[in-house]
Amino acid sequence: MPRPNHSERTRAQIVEAAVALLDAEGLEALSTRRLAAELGVRGPTLYHYFADKNSLLEAVRDRIAAEIWTGVESRLADIESGDWERVLRGYVDGALSAMARHPRAIGLMALGAATRQSTLRGYETMLTRLTECGWPLGLAWQIFLAAENLMLSAALEAGQPAFAPSSEQTAELPLLRALAGELAADPSLDDGYETGLDALIAGIGVTLGAYRNPDVRSPH
Repeated sequence: MPRPNHSERTRAQIVEAAVALLDAEGLEALSTRRLAAELGVRGPTLYHYFADKNSLLEAVRDRIAAEIWTGVESRLADIESGDWERVLRGYVDGALSAMARHPRAIGLMALGAATRQSTLRGYETMLTRLTECGWPLGLAWQIFLAAENLMLSAALEAGQPAFAPSSEQTAELPLLRALAGELAADPSLDDGYETGLDALIAGIGVTLGAYRNPDVRSPH
């Protein structure tokens, strides 16, 4: 395998420094001037490697996306072909674990079209695993998007303050007042991720059953 040249190494070092700055201080702090200072170089030096700030941000997105999909693929590696439930859970859990290492990058990752090569390869992996379960390609894509939306929602919620309205705020809202008491006694009730994932899996099971047995009518 050819060794990366100096330019490639330096570009990778800049991206790693940008990711570290993003993780530490957030997107607002990630300016080319600040990044150059962190690297101990003059600002114009960065433009030898990136045409503009948007090009740098795209490289950061691609770096984090590659980490996410590496984590997902490691979760999927030991899952047998055809086990769609474990495939979906492996995807969501693996992606969330990676995003948890970069909580301040969630907004950045949501920007722009999903055309990064690492992301496209990840999509190909998921479509391969889901179509191996016998699903048609279009349905596999819809199911994956549902899982991705759940993952992104859970990632956005992670680290947010718990829902804890004051007694003054709920004085005329009896159900929320009662809920606040239940949440205080059992904080896990404020985390809808597992419930949402279980509900998604159950609903997909119904959809898959209807696809495989089209003559079976829904009770509705």
